[in-house]
Amino acid sequence: MSKAMIYNNRPTQWDAKLFLIAGVFMLVNTACLWIRAYSDYQLSILWAAVPAITALSASIFALLKLYKRVAPQAPKLALSGAGFALIAGAALVLAAVWIFITSVFGSGISDSPQLGLSLLTGVFMVAMVIAFLCYGIACLLVKNMSRLGYLLFAPVASWTVMLLVGLLKGFEVGLSLDFYTNAIIGIAFLAIGILLKAPLRSRI
Repeated sequence: MSKAMIYNNRPTQWDAKLFLIAGVFMLVNTACLWIRAYSDYQLSILWAAVPAITALSASIFALLKLYKRVAPQAPKLALSGAGFALIAGAALVLAAVWIFITSVFGSGISDSPQLGLSLLTGVFMVAMVIAFLCYGIACLLVKNMSRLGYLLFAPVASWTVMLLVGLLKGFEVGLSLDFYTNAIIGIAFLAIGILLKAPLRSRI
């Protein structure tokens, strides 16, 4: 394969950069959650919310940037993934506005989220599960991107567990699993970013 062909088949560097950014901020979010749990320091939940929103926003943009790479060989899956990513983005924006208004003009956000915020979170998680699932399957159908496809299933598994636990034991209990799942998601985002920066032939 010529260098020109390899270059043309490489995803844009923004894919890798956005996933790396998402991974770093998701791990920062995890660290904040752990500090709140194990430290005597009274860290506001807002310190955990901001990096989480940043990480998830970056991951949504990363998926949208990945669209052109998978669309030629899996157009329907790529389009579905992009569509659900946009739905997740809309829910995330509304949730972020809710958190900002509550924090600045209200009594602040608590460890027990309000019903409206919980519903937005649920919509976001379902949309993200479907978006990552579509992109993961699409990557399995694209030559030299199978590893990327498998890594995209890590967030799917994490969010699915949270949703299932939420359905069985209450949504608040499901959301509390972010203490563990966000670390897995953060590591997966970093791995995806690193893989996207690797030469094409190493992604098989």
